[in-house]
Amino acid sequence: MKILISKTMNKIEINKLGKIRLPKTKVLLKKQTERIIEILLDMPQIVQLSPVLAHSFKTLSLELTFCCDKTIREINAAYRNKDKTTDVITFALFADDENAMVFNDTIELGEIIISTDTLLRQAQENANSLDVELYTLITHGLLHLLGFDHLTQKDYDFVVGIQEAVIKTL
Repeated sequence: MKILISKTMNKIEINKLGKIRLPKTKVLLKKQTERIIEILLDMPQIVQLSPVLAHSFKTLSLELTFCCDKTIREINAAYRNKDKTTDVITFALFADDENAMVFNDTIELGEIIISTDTLLRQAQENANSLDVELYTLITHGLLHLLGFDHLTQKDYDFVVGIQEAVIKTL
């Protein structure tokens, strides 16, 4: 079964929690996130394996939120029972809900939350440019919203492989 999604429209909302500085302008963040979605939707393994993409839709909708380490630690403690900072947290509305439905040809994917403090620190630790680290985290979050996880080494290798392929294509 082939799914044609080359003309997918995306609704991307960019948010800030607290007094932080966005790593890029909202326009550039939206443009690059749309490009990442386009690359992912052109990958046969993503289209075939994503439970989200098995549904018919015209629009993918998501929120991309940026915050500081303190805020992401609070979110991580409250929703994941992990009292520590992390780079990215996702709330997959569609992939994680067995009752999810497409409304007005739109799939509400959920929210990606990225800590700008951790983003900057990891870019330096990994000897990556800020762009590479940022787009890796956005890709990682999008994969979660599309129903992918990395609880096993095989799944982790798959997710990392997709992230690397997306970054090379950008």
